[in-house]
Amino acid sequence: MLIVVLAVAGIVFVGLNVLIKSPATESSQVATVSKQKQIKKTVRLTAIGDSLTYGVGDATSSGGYVPLIKKEMELRDQTNVVTSNYGVSGDTSVQILKRINTQKKVRQGLADADLITMTVGANDLMHTISNNISDIDLAKVITASKTYQKNLTKLIQAIRTENPDAPIVIASIYDPFYVYFPKLKALQQGMDHWNQTTQTVIKNFKQTYYVDIDSVMTDPKGSVLATSQTSTKTSASNPFLYTEDHFHPNNRGYQAIANTLIKKIQAIKSTWLYEE
Repeated sequence: MLIVVLAVAGIVFVGLNVLIKSPATESSQVATVSKQKQIKKTVRLTAIGDSLTYGVGDATSSGGYVPLIKKEMELRDQTNVVTSNYGVSGDTSVQILKRINTQKKVRQGLADADLITMTVGANDLMHTISNNISDIDLAKVITASKTYQKNLTKLIQAIRTENPDAPIVIASIYDPFYVYFPKLKALQQGMDHWNQTTQTVIKNFKQTYYVDIDSVMTDPKGSVLATSQTSTKTSASNPFLYTEDHFHPNNRGYQAIANTLIKKIQAIKSTWLYEE
C-alpha cells in the first residue's frame, strides 16, 4: 500500500512540475525572440589612410575599394551605408595622425563611424628604403619598424580617442615590386616584417583587426615574373597593378582588396550592424 501511495505522489509531483515549468520555458523562448537585435537603418563607414584609401589607380575616380565594400555591405545586410573617405595619397602614419589632430571634419567622421577601415604603412616603409629596392639594408628596415610601431600606436590611440567602440579594420601592405624582382629576398623579408609590426600593434587594441591583402596583391593569378634581376617592367606584369605606375592597384586590384576586406567585415558584423 505504501508503495502505491509513493508512486501516485511521484506522478502528481512530476505532473505539477511540468505544469509549473512549461509556461516559464515558453516565456523564456518569447524573451529570447524579443531580444533579437535590429539592423541599423544606416551604417556609417569611415575610411582613412593613404593612396589605397584615396583610390589612386581607380579608373572610375570613385574612391578605390571604399565604394566597392559599401555596395557589398548594402547588398548583403540590407542597410544603407554612408561613407566618408579621408584617404590622402602619400601619407605616412605620422601624416595621417596629423590630419586627425588638426582637421575637425576628420575627427567628426571618425567619431560618427560605425565601422572604420584604414590603409597605412606602405609610405613609411618606402621612405625607409628610399626607393632603392635593389639594395635594401634589412637591419635598417627592422630598426625603422620600431619607430613605425610607435607611430602606428599613437595613430590608433588617436582614433580610439574619437571613437572608442567602432571596429577598425586595417589592411596589410603588399609588394608591388615582386613580379619585377622576385629574387630580392631582402625586400620580401622587409615587407613581411613591416606587416608583422602592424599585427603586433593591433593586438594591443580591442576590436581592431588585421586583413592580409599581401597574399592577393603581390603575386595574383596571371602574373608574369621577371626572369632576371635586370629585367625591365615590360617583361613582367601584375594584372592587379595600375600600368601608369606599376605600384597602385587598378580596378581589378581594388576589387581584390575589397573582396578580402569584406570577408573580415562580414565576420565581425555583430560589432557594427545592429542597434544596441
